[in-house]
Amino acid sequence: MEIRKLAAGAHIVLAAAHVYWATGATWPAPDERSLSRAVLGGEASFAPQIVLPLAAFHLLLAIAVLRSDRSALARVVVAGLAAGLAARATLGVVWVFVETDAGTAFYWLNLLLYTPACVALLAIDVSLLQAKWLKRLVIPLPVLGVVLVSLLAYGYQPTAQPSPQPSKDSRYVETPLARFHYLQRGTGAPVVLLSPGASPASAWQPELDALSKTHAVYVVDLPGQGETRLHGTGFAFDLDAMTGALGEFLDQLDLHQVVLGGNSWSGGWGLAYAQQHPERVSKLLLLAPSGLAEPDPASWEALRFPLAGELLAKLGTSRSAVQAAVRDLFVHKDLVTPALVDQMWVPGTYRDNVRAMYALERGLDWRITQAALPRTGQPVLIIWGEEDTVLPVAQAQRFARLLPHATVRTLAGCGHALTLDCADRVTPLLEEFVP
Repeated sequence: MEIRKLAAGAHIVLAAAHVYWATGATWPAPDERSLSRAVLGGEASFAPQIVLPLAAFHLLLAIAVLRSDRSALARVVVAGLAAGLAARATLGVVWVFVETDAGTAFYWLNLLLYTPACVALLAIDVSLLQAKWLKRLVIPLPVLGVVLVSLLAYGYQPTAQPSPQPSKDSRYVETPLARFHYLQRGTGAPVVLLSPGASPASAWQPELDALSKTHAVYVVDLPGQGETRLHGTGFAFDLDAMTGALGEFLDQLDLHQVVLGGNSWSGGWGLAYAQQHPERVSKLLLLAPSGLAEPDPASWEALRFPLAGELLAKLGTSRSAVQAAVRDLFVHKDLVTPALVDQMWVPGTYRDNVRAMYALERGLDWRITQAALPRTGQPVLIIWGEEDTVLPVAQAQRFARLLPHATVRTLAGCGHALTLDCADRVTPLLEEFVP
């Protein structure tokens, strides 16, 4: 009975911790984001509607453990619990060897607390099971499953497709960080456009055609995007790293003050750079940008978590998966041609670009850009598609309220991929704002 009380007590403690966090408290972490990263290895909400059901679940597990000697149903629950603990313990061991960042709280908590606790509770739960055949199954099957999934997530690398032929506008510049690829055309005051998140520079082709009539236009692939190649493997893929890379590119091309534009993720990177270096950015062109501390769609939020992010990013590199994802960004589906799908698919198979998918989702802290919005002094043009399936159009008005000098345009019948989906309506707005 004492061993049952010990295991049940562990679940009661966990239930109490979840009730405590439901009050809004985040101890022992300074904030919810840090708490989530320390507990889960990724970001998740600790809102009451999330953590209170988990508290109730742990209480039910405690009851099942205490009644496992008298109830067949309770023993089934304990068997399921043991299987879950076996899976988590195995995954904890995997993370010890595959996670390269040993400086995080999650790494050490997983090594010294979470994984040993799972092993100890697993041993207790298995000892409570009466059926020998069940004891033989609850450990090997979950362990085998986790090992196979881990091999796929951490060992498998998609085949990188051959790079396409450079366009007539393609240029390359070497820096200590990377070999940057960019498109360049036109003369005059410089306009720098950042390739949309997880898309190549060619996604700005219609805007390049239009703006280059009166300006020197540069469309650059930042690290993890398009045809830019990092020289090393330690790039952080967070806001400081992305804005630092942009600064290195601008310095190399001797561009001291520019109009800066971006779409989706890259809109957020451009915004962050303008906030950090206001003297170098005269205006901002932001198309459905990141930059608010708002949840992403569930399919993107899942990338934040160890194993899940690596697995989803790699499975998402097939041409069919990319085609489905691209079609979801467009309202005008007829624009999603095989050639366009190939333009999006091929760079997404490169090793650094695959890693960027989950590393950026984990590393970008948009609380920083949101907090600085009231102090952002540049004139800003915000364009948003009313049928955006990635970032809701309601976010446009939040930007309008927080930015002192924002002009907001929402476009009916347009999706998230504004540079291509509604180029005929976007380019005149850009030309008007950047005369």
